[in-house]
Amino acid sequence: MVLARDAPSPPTPADPVLVEALIREISAEVPRGFAGSVLVARHDEVLLNEGFGAEKGFPIRADTKFWIASAAKQFTSTAILLCQQKGLLSLEEPISKFFPSAPADKRSITIEQLLTHSSGLPQSYVSESAKDRDAAVSAILAEPLVDRPAAKFHYSNNNYQVAAAILEVVTGRAYSQVVRTQLWSVAHLRSTGFSGDSGAGTVAAARLATPARLTRSSWGAEGVYSTTADLFGWYRSLSSGRVISRQSFARLTRPLVEISEGRSALGWFVGKNALGTEFIFTRGNEDFGPNSLLYAYPREDVVMVVLTHAGSADGNLSWSRLVHAKLERVLHLNAPPPHSERPD
Repeated sequence: MVLARDAPSPPTPADPVLVEALIREISAEVPRGFAGSVLVARHDEVLLNEGFGAEKGFPIRADTKFWIASAAKQFTSTAILLCQQKGLLSLEEPISKFFPSAPADKRSITIEQLLTHSSGLPQSYVSESAKDRDAAVSAILAEPLVDRPAAKFHYSNNNYQVAAAILEVVTGRAYSQVVRTQLWSVAHLRSTGFSGDSGAGTVAAARLATPARLTRSSWGAEGVYSTTADLFGWYRSLSSGRVISRQSFARLTRPLVEISEGRSALGWFVGKNALGTEFIFTRGNEDFGPNSLLYAYPREDVVMVVLTHAGSADGNLSWSRLVHAKLERVLHLNAPPPHSERPD
């Protein structure tokens, strides 16, 4: 799969009929509970970037900040690839190189296995209250594996907390400093930050109360907020070779480990929908309401970003997923689900 363009496609004038159709489809979901910001771009031109609805009485705007949950894992994997470019580490290296006291059953886990969720580490939050890197890593590595390393995909936040710790070991800097100076600054992200930053105070309200962990600074790779425009700008910078090389971007988005929607890459996922359209994506969900996604369709040169704190739309289907499905159909990137106006 070709995931990076060799050259940008020429911009095309926005089709007012298409833009109107996009707005109409999203607006139809507002009375049903959707409130969020949506960006759609094609050939580097932003067709739509608007806020829809309100959350707890506060109107959502295009520049509203949202918690992006696990969509932030891509920053960790990108920083790892940047360190590999600089010769500071290799994806094939075991974690025992960085943490010599790692337990025997975990010593062989590689950085790549961390980034593809194939390490066998369990999904837990044992590092959430850790005050520093050593305490976090010790707590994570003390837990029993759920599978042998490299066996299969097992989603786990612990993978990315350990990867963040490795970044600190090889760079000698705090994880947040690495991300801010080596990634966000290069991509000119102005409205993206960590919990505890001053900007966190202006993040949109969520369906349920914001947990205490997102009201203060903490160690690690969690608690990130952003906007649709920042995430679109990030993807453009990332895929164009500005943040990491084009070769590293191709490595970042190479499909590796099988998942239900395709394959896991490094902080990204790669798949193909029912119409055969290939995509790469990253997303995140929190139980207090936030759900976010960034989808890119390299061959069609389309990018979508949906950010919301409205929680689930229907059962286990998040609002970001439902809106994304509608956008795909309007843009003829996917076929409508059979016998249903709304995606299942």
